[in-house]
Amino acid sequence: MENLRRVIFLDIDGVIQPHSSQKRFRHDLKKLREELAAKYEDDAYLEMDRYDLGAIFHDWDKEAVERLRKLCTEGDAEIVISSDWRFYSPLWRLKFYFRLHDLDQHITGEIPQTSGKYRCGQVTEYLDQNPDVERFVILDDSHTKDFGETYPDQFVYCYPIFDDEGYEKALNILTGK
Repeated sequence: MENLRRVIFLDIDGVIQPHSSQKRFRHDLKKLREELAAKYEDDAYLEMDRYDLGAIFHDWDKEAVERLRKLCTEGDAEIVISSDWRFYSPLWRLKFYFRLHDLDQHITGEIPQTSGKYRCGQVTEYLDQNPDVERFVILDDSHTKDFGETYPDQFVYCYPIFDDEGYEKALNILTGK
């Protein structure tokens, strides 16, 4: 029997990064890049957008990130990026970003960027191309009509952030409880 997968389709803004958070602008982001390059012994951080790094380091909600980590572990799930961040950050860079929160090992892919399809259609396309996905949950703060109609049993609306209630619902979806 083939290995079946459990997938978390993850939006970032509004799920683990609050829309209102702007803490990054109170910090020396050039210095942050240098510190990250030294910490991880990887000069790739020196070339990355300092505002993205600042958002990830300072603005991502620590409790929402911890819930996501726990969901990966407790739900035995991997993360597939569905966020618009995939439009300007290749998967390797997204993994570097998630490394800052020790989540990079859970990132396994992203939904396709198919012209003419919205996010919900792109999730459907991913699922069609990956029949080994046994269970999945969609964490998003928008696209509620599309996801709510197409995937009502897999959609967790995260507003204003991925909270405890969202975590419990997502875990139940992934574990079939």
